[in-house]
Amino acid sequence: MARLDQIVFTELGPTLRALSDAGATTQDADWIRSPGNAALVADFLHQQVEFANKNPFGLSAQEILKRLREAATKMGWQIGEDVYERLAKTAPAWPKGRLAFRSLRIRFGEGDKGVAQTFEAHAARIKKVFDPKFWRWEHLLSGMHPYQGKDVERLRLLAGNETHKPVIEWMTFDLDANRKRKSVAAVRGPKSLADEGLAFTWLFPEYAAAIDYDKRPAYFLGGYELNVPGGGGEPWQSVPYVNRDTDTGRVRLNANWHGSGHSSYSVPAFGE
Repeated sequence: MARLDQIVFTELGPTLRALSDAGATTQDADWIRSPGNAALVADFLHQQVEFANKNPFGLSAQEILKRLREAATKMGWQIGEDVYERLAKTAPAWPKGRLAFRSLRIRFGEGDKGVAQTFEAHAARIKKVFDPKFWRWEHLLSGMHPYQGKDVERLRLLAGNETHKPVIEWMTFDLDANRKRKSVAAVRGPKSLADEGLAFTWLFPEYAAAIDYDKRPAYFLGGYELNVPGGGGEPWQSVPYVNRDTDTGRVRLNANWHGSGHSSYSVPAFGE
């Protein structure tokens, strides 16, 4: 990070004006130049920047595992004690960033059936957490469903269903990522959140309940592709997302065209 005395001339004037508009005076400048005072001001500024960038939805690893255990009990998921012990020992540090999160990838089953099983397990948990303020689009389906006399696949992983394996592991991501974009398709990839975003929704219900489309965006599950036959156009053009109705407070599982460029929605991807 560059020293303040390296600031370019075109930024110096606006910086001084901002301080003046906030009430800073020449007497304040004299005080800052006194021995030791500049360090106090710099420390205060650094603390304020750190506070502004702190995620207000942060949870300890212990609390996340507590929520996982509660979900497993209520939903009938068979998770061995060794899994909780492993997760307790391997939790990564909370990532830096105002909307950076440490969460869990929780997958059941393998391949095509596993993709559907995992999606429905998380959707059911989300419904249980948010009911009666929950809504799911009737065409947001997983697995095979009949259409015009044929079974049609409705949901798949962008990374390929063959990559789906049963696992519970830590992962991190920035929920503020890719808000400025031409389209979802332009920024998504194999690491875009899919079921990880669903797990996040019920692990961190405080966030979903606070979505305001400004400082707290809704989020696409860009790691999924959704097929909605009968809607016109080519198949696999839709992408699921999680948002909130600001009038009713309902948390919604819905989908939109992959060309969406709305900056009120992010397209997060998990880190290494």
